[in-house]
Amino acid sequence: MTHSEFKPRVIVVGAGPVGLALAADLGWRGVPTLLVDKGTGEVPQPKTSGVNIRTMEYCRRWGLRARIRAHGMAKDYPRDRVWVTSLNGYELARQTAPSLADDVAPRGALETFMRIHQTEFDPILRDYALKCPSVRAMYLTQCVGVTQDDEGVTAELIDVPTGARSVARADYIVSCEGAGSVIRKSIGIELAGNWNVNHSTNAYFRSNEFLSAHDKGRALFYNVVGPEGSCGYLFAVNGTDLWQAQILGINGEKATASREEVADVIRRFVGRDFAFDLLDVTPWTRRRLLADRYRIGRVFLAGDAIHQMPPSGTLGMNTGVADATNLSWKLEAMLAGWGGAGLLDSYQAERRPVAERNAEAAVAMFQSGRMKAPPGPAILDDGDEGARVRAATGARLLAHATHPPTEGMQIGYRYEDSPICLPGDMPSPPSDYQHYRPTTYPGARAPDGYLDGNPILDRFGRGFVLVRVGARPPDCDGLVAAAAACGVPLTQLDVGGPDLEELYERRLVLVRPDGHVAWRGDAPPADPRMVIDVVRGARPVQPQAVAESRFAQTSDEPNVPI
Repeated sequence: MTHSEFKPRVIVVGAGPVGLALAADLGWRGVPTLLVDKGTGEVPQPKTSGVNIRTMEYCRRWGLRARIRAHGMAKDYPRDRVWVTSLNGYELARQTAPSLADDVAPRGALETFMRIHQTEFDPILRDYALKCPSVRAMYLTQCVGVTQDDEGVTAELIDVPTGARSVARADYIVSCEGAGSVIRKSIGIELAGNWNVNHSTNAYFRSNEFLSAHDKGRALFYNVVGPEGSCGYLFAVNGTDLWQAQILGINGEKATASREEVADVIRRFVGRDFAFDLLDVTPWTRRRLLADRYRIGRVFLAGDAIHQMPPSGTLGMNTGVADATNLSWKLEAMLAGWGGAGLLDSYQAERRPVAERNAEAAVAMFQSGRMKAPPGPAILDDGDEGARVRAATGARLLAHATHPPTEGMQIGYRYEDSPICLPGDMPSPPSDYQHYRPTTYPGARAPDGYLDGNPILDRFGRGFVLVRVGARPPDCDGLVAAAAACGVPLTQLDVGGPDLEELYERRLVLVRPDGHVAWRGDAPPADPRMVIDVVRGARPVQPQAVAESRFAQTSDEPNVPI
C-alpha cells in the first residue's frame, strides 16, 4: 500500500521518543497511524538518558524489554554522584548508588530504571513502530497547519527537500513536536510558567582517555563546584567512551556556546588536557512550563509540546510517554465506537496534574544540586581554611541532594480526581516522591507481581481487565454483561496467593487498558452499567474531594536550594 492509498485514523506529528511511543502503542492496538516528522530520524545528541520503571513496563508490553536491556550503559557501571572542584582537584562529596545490575525493583514492580540514551532508545522504538502493519511514516515532512471539522482533521504538509505541498486526513491529530510545537501555536494554546530556570550548554564528546585522565573513579555524574558555585557537570553516556558535559549559566547569564570555549571548559572541569573529540554542542534553556489546555476538539498535544521541565530526575520524556499511553487507548475507544462523549476530556484531567507535579519536582531536584551561596575562592586553597570550606561545602551538598530511589515519581502517581475513575472507598494513600507504595486505589497503577511464575502485567491485554482476587472471588457477571452491551473489551483474570492478594487489596479490581485502576470493591457493584459508563466516559462521576496537601512534599522529597 502506498502512502497515498493509506487512510490513517490518527496522525502523529513529531518522531521523538514521545511521538514514537504513541505510534508504537497505536500500532500495537492496530490503529491506522501516520507518523510525520520534519527530520530524518537521526539523533545528533542524546537529550534524554533515563527510561523509568513505568516506561519500561510499556516497552515490555511492546516486546522491547530484552532489546533495550541489551543496550545502554554498562550494567556494572556505578551510578555514583561526585562533587569536585575538578576531576584532578579536590573531591567535596560523594553519593553512592547501585549499578543497573545491582538495582532492585520496589515491591509491586518487576522492572527497574534503565539508563539508555536517546541515540539508542529512539531507533528501537522507531523500528518497532514502523514494523507495525498499521503504521506509516513520512520523514523530512513538516506539518505547517491543521484544520478540523465535525468529521476529522486535515494536516497541511510540506516535503522539506522539495517544498512540495500535500494534505493528510484523519480522525485525530496529536502534536508531539516538542517545545516549539507549530500545532500548539497555530491553535492558540498557551504555555505558562518560568521561561528561564537556567541557561545551559550541552557538549557531547567521545574519549577513550577520560577515565584515565583523573583519579576520581567511575561515576555517573561528576558535579563541578568552583568559587562561583555549581558551574556544571560531566556525565557518563555509556560509561566507556561517550560522555556529556553540561555547562551552567551563572546568575542568569547564558552559558558559553562556541566550540572552542566549550572545549576549554571541558578541560577545566577535568583539570588537565586530554584527548577527546567534540561531537556536538547545543545551547538550551531550562524551563518550567505547562499548557493551559491539552486539547482543542480533535487536536491533541503530548510531551514537551505541553509541559517543559528540567531534565533532573529524567522526568520529561517519561512524563511524555505516559501522556502517549494514556491517550492511545482513549483514541482507540473512540474509533471503535465504545468511548463515551467525556472520555477524551479525561486526558487533560488526568495528565495535567501529573505534569505539574513532575515539573515542580524537576525544578526542586535541579535547585537541590546548586549552591545558593557560592563558597568563594577559599574552596581552592591548600591550607586549613580551604579544607574547612571544602568540608562545609560537601556537607551542605549532601544534606540537600536528592537521594535515590525516586520510585514514587516513576510509578506512584494516581489519577484520583479523574472523571473516569470511580472514587475510592477509603481516604487516598499519601503521596511520596521517593518511595513507591503499591495500591489499587482508583487511579493508581495496578501493581505487578508473579502469577504462575510470570509477571501479572504481561497478562493484561489491550482492553479492560477485571482482576478477581483470592481462592473464591465473587462472580461479576453483571459487570461483564454491561461491558459487552456497550462494546467495551473486558477480560477476567483470577489471581491468588498471599502476595498478590495483599498487593491488590480488594477482591475485585477493574484495570483500564493503560494499566491504571478504574474501580475496585469486595463485592460486585450494585449498578454495573453505571460503572461501565463512567469508566468509558459515557457518564459523569462526581470527582472525589482532594485535599490541597495531596501533592505536598514530605521530608523524603526534593529539597530546596542551599
